[in-house]
Parts: sequence; structure tokens; C-alpha cells
Amino acid sequence: MGDLAQAVEYWLRELGVWGYPLAVLLMAAVALLPIPAEIPAAMNGMLFGPLPGTIITWTGAMMGAQLSFEISRRFGRPVVKRFVPGRAISRVDSAVRVVSWPGLLMARLIPAVAFTALNWGLGLTGCRRRTFVWTTAIGILPATILFVYTGEGIARLYAQQPALTLVLASLAVALLILIVRRRDRPKT
Repeated sequence: MGDLAQAVEYWLRELGVWGYPLAVLLMAAVALLPIPAEIPAAMNGMLFGPLPGTIITWTGAMMGAQLSFEISRRFGRPVVKRFVPGRAISRVDSAVRVVSWPGLLMARLIPAVAFTALNWGLGLTGCRRRTFVWTTAIGILPATILFVYTGEGIARLYAQQPALTLVLASLAVALLILIVRRRDRPKT
């Protein structure tokens, strides 16, 4: 792990100022895809520090969210209209209007609601673009800060106690595997 961290750090130093926009673009790409953004967010904390890491992560996530929304709005909604009855579309649009901004903001603050799915899904609805942008901007900030600061803390711990960091990371991965296996086990 130490060699990898040193290699990434060296690579970033070689990139110079280009490391910042590349990290933003990486976060934007992650926000477009159904993959967890927590690891790149933590890496931004490790590599850039808490404040720059937060700015990079938040900016990239906002870019990816907006792009997902726009693609879905432009190309997805017309496809949905061809295959889904108009009444069903109207009900979904009505539900989005009823929950309004408090519901959208709450959906962003609840970690169980998939960030990427919400971006693409809201593009299919009548959600107003302005509401999408500001609820996303505010709603993702707490988790962004949490994961970036976690990464920064892991980097600091690793610098002082590499063996302990590896042990704790191994335990966290093992616990995650156990949770996933238990959740996926058939109920009897």
C-alpha cells in the first residue's frame, strides 16, 4: 500500500497543476456511472487535503450529476414517453412536484438513496432544473466533507502508523464482506 500511495503521490507531483482538473474530471465520470464515489472522494482527501479535496470532489460530483440529468432529460424522457403510459408519467411528475424541494433535498441527505440513480431518474421527471441543481449542491455537501476528511485522516494515520492502518483497513473490508454476504443470504 505504501508503494502505491507513493506512486500516486509522485504521479500527481509530475502532473503539477493538471492534477486538480483531472481529479475533478474523474469525480464527474464516477458520478455518471453506477459505482460508489466514496473511494475517489477519500482519495481526494488523502492526496489533496481536506479543503482542496472537498472542492475537487464536490465540483466533480456536481458536474457529473448535472450531465446525467441533462442526458436523461434530453434523450431518456422521450424514450420513456414512447413506452410508458402518459398517466403513469403524469403521476411520477406529480409526485416530484408534491415532495418538492424538501423531498429532493432529503433524498440527497439520505445515504441509502443512490446518487447516480437519483441524477438519471430526476432527469426523466418534470423536476425543475434549478431545483435539481441547488438541492444537489447542498444535499451532497455533508457526505462529500465526511468522505474527504475520512481519506485525509487515513492518510495521516498511515503516515504515522502504516501497520495499524493496514490492519484497520483489512478489518473494514472483512466486515463489509460479511455484511454483504449476510444481506445476500436467502431468507428461510
